[in-house]
Amino acid sequence: MHLSPEERMRRGRIVRKHLMVGLLALLVIIPLNFIVSRQYPWWLWVLIVWLPLIGAHSMWARGFFDRRKEGM
Repeated sequence: MHLSPEERMRRGRIVRKHLMVGLLALLVIIPLNFIVSRQYPWWLWVLIVWLPLIGAHSMWARGFFDRRKEGM
């Protein structure tokens, strides 16, 4: 199944928003980690969980998970 150019752009915008929210969250979480506890970098757990989600979301935006319709 091929995505229309409009659908590709819409999905791309959604992924970019997801990426920006995640980066802004990390910009808050990393300094907070150093204020609260310098011994343990717990913000890395947020990053480890978040990166595969962004990867899967990017694959969705490119139509990787869309099922192919019969006759196409």
